[in-house]
Amino acid sequence: AGSSRNGVREGEEGEKHGLYDRLLMWASYHWYRLRPSLRRALGHEPTARYNDLPMNPSSPSSSPFRRSNSTPNPSQDLFSAPRHATATFRLIYTSTSCLSAFLLFHTAVWWPRHVFGSHPFASTKSCWDLSGSVVTLGFLDTDYDDKNGALKYFFLAQAAYQLHSLCFHMVSMLLLLLYGGGSGRTKDSATRVVASWFRKIWRRPQNQQQQRQQQQLESIRIISMKTSTQSYIRPMVEHVIVLALLMGAYLFSGLRRLGALGIFTLELSSVFLQLLQVCIYAPEKSWWRKPSVVIFVHRFLTIPTFIYCRFFVLPFVVWYSAAFESQEWLEQIEKVFSPGWGERIYTVFNGLLCLIFALNLVLFRRLLFHPHLRQIVKQQREGSQ
Repeated sequence: AGSSRNGVREGEEGEKHGLYDRLLMWASYHWYRLRPSLRRALGHEPTARYNDLPMNPSSPSSSPFRRSNSTPNPSQDLFSAPRHATATFRLIYTSTSCLSAFLLFHTAVWWPRHVFGSHPFASTKSCWDLSGSVVTLGFLDTDYDDKNGALKYFFLAQAAYQLHSLCFHMVSMLLLLLYGGGSGRTKDSATRVVASWFRKIWRRPQNQQQQRQQQQLESIRIISMKTSTQSYIRPMVEHVIVLALLMGAYLFSGLRRLGALGIFTLELSSVFLQLLQVCIYAPEKSWWRKPSVVIFVHRFLTIPTFIYCRFFVLPFVVWYSAAFESQEWLEQIEKVFSPGWGERIYTVFNGLLCLIFALNLVLFRRLLFHPHLRQIVKQQREGSQ
């Protein structure tokens, strides 16, 4: 009787293991088939434009990151849609954000003429009006310029966009890590660690043939984290910093108004950055994709606006006001809370602005030596000869 019960138990366990293995293989197989669609939908193919990829990427003499002068495959035009669509969406959002901020705040006394303010006595010193202090303490947050309502919805929209972008980057990295592809020979150390972690979680199939199939699926399931991290690290850090600034700045009246000014400055520069991306990833025969149009947008719109907004207005207007015009306001904060609070707010806020400025330097270097733009300039020179 005991042996029969053991036999029944072993049979039930074998059925459970067999069902588990079949479900695991079914899920792995379908995710593997879904991998190309995920990569195209997320817009994270190789950094070269899709129209510039070689006709035969499996050839040992060609690399997916090397340009080709051969005639592009017309079907590859479809792969440029994700990045072109993303740039178009960001262009629409940044344009709407800048227009709304200008219409709402350009008459305010704290909106300076450097960013098209129309008040005759406009100055950033007015951001630090001592009658407005902390939003959580209503009696200390006087709406001295009737802008608190507009600032509330403006900050809410900005925080929603930054949170959406941050979540999109995190989910995209997770999906690309799990199902993005890549060969076992090109895995980096981080990928091997993740692969070993997955092997500990998912039980290995008992059959040797199933074990070999599972190893093959694992070898193509995990992508190289090096490429993914290089693509994501700067925008993710920027989103985290901006989101922290938005949350902290909204709590204080002076920072709220200066924060709106800083947001407008960055968004105005981003409008032309996204316009440049729209031109670069536009279809090959589109008017936007013409070398003369791309070069004009890059040299006469994007770079001058970037320099003015991020290397003049941001450090010499916004950052200067936060560093030197906020002393009386900080003293009031310390009286309301406790000694040392003003110094902490001063250090954190100015430190985050310093990080944003450092990220702008990295982005400006990328903007000057953009590989796609260098290729477009080369094509224009060859066509004019």
